[in-house]
Amino acid sequence: MPYSQSLFERIRDLLPHAPTKRMFGGIVFFERGMMKVGVFGDAMMVRVGAEAFAATLAEPGVRPLAKKPERMRGYVLVDEAYLGSDDEIEAWIQRVRLPATP
Repeated sequence: MPYSQSLFERIRDLLPHAPTKRMFGGIVFFERGMMKVGVFGDAMMVRVGAEAFAATLAEPGVRPLAKKPERMRGYVLVDEAYLGSDDEIEAWIQRVRLPATP
């Protein structure tokens, strides 16, 4: 399934300098060489971290990235229908949790 070009463009507007790479049929934005957010199908992928993973899955419009959640623990998909404004996308970007660098 191709990814939502309109969602990609909305995120690109908020992260204009983030490197991107096509992966797994979607497109991912990176920070410090790590996946941060992306677009898969009609959803925004967000790296919320393992600690917030279970609680985040309980939110409306959120599902695990992988069919077997333990494989990609810490990564969720947020359905585009729940991203009505750029402020909502920005709020999800602010929830990203990347591992600390050594």
